[in-house]
Amino acid sequence: MHARRLATAAALALATTALVGAAPPPGTAPPPGIRTTAGQPAGSTEVPVERGTARFRVPAALLARLAARGVVPKALGTKGALGPHTAHDGSRTLSLRLSGGAVTNSGGKAGGELRFGAAGLALVHAKAHKTVRLTRFTAELGQGTLSAGTGRGTRITLGSFPRADLRSALDTRTRVLRLKAPVTLSASAAERLNKALATKAFTRGTRLLDVRVTASLDRTADLRTALNLHGRRSPASTKARRCPPGCRRRCPSGRTGGCCGGGRGCSSSPS
Repeated sequence: MHARRLATAAALALATTALVGAAPPPGTAPPPGIRTTAGQPAGSTEVPVERGTARFRVPAALLARLAARGVVPKALGTKGALGPHTAHDGSRTLSLRLSGGAVTNSGGKAGGELRFGAAGLALVHAKAHKTVRLTRFTAELGQGTLSAGTGRGTRITLGSFPRADLRSALDTRTRVLRLKAPVTLSASAAERLNKALATKAFTRGTRLLDVRVTASLDRTADLRTALNLHGRRSPASTKARRCPPGCRRRCPSGRTGGCCGGGRGCSSSPS
């Protein structure tokens, strides 16, 4: 009996040692290129943004409304210098660089945040001697909101934009995320801007900006695993869908079947 107890204790000790040895040592870093947070479900890791650019375009309708009330939007340099009117060359476009951020899969939509550089946009009401400077824009992809710094450590949530479908916006082959969306002004932002500029030019629901973003994601991250994109059909596989059985239509390579995708002209489909 005593020998059996000793054998059982020894077996338990060996099992415990094996489990401890299998566990990763404390402080072990996650795989390169991704950041994890305790309690996150699989596919919700953050993939850092390496670099990127953005174009903020002021809609013509808003420019006309602002001009009628004496408010002029101007480009703002990284050191705070005012540039020309954003419509000076007819482009109405402000170019910005991404300074950081990360992307996640948030229920199939693009999540995370994108942070832009120090440059920005200034709204100038010369007659009232008022200027609002909007810098260091941040896009909260998971919430669909765009905010900006207004100086002295304060920020303003300018408005909202439609959230993008991650599978459509991200090219896993080039590792580039492309977003295009209008930013609609919120009621609180309209009130703050009107008060700061002594005007009534801004109203809730106004299309404030048309934004285009191109962001390159970390080159070392396994995007399909980190963003839970397994099973996604690549553009190539979509174009080369297999024909139904019996198709004998010749491909450019001379091979039969597998080119027309079973569409019109397929020998096994009605013409």
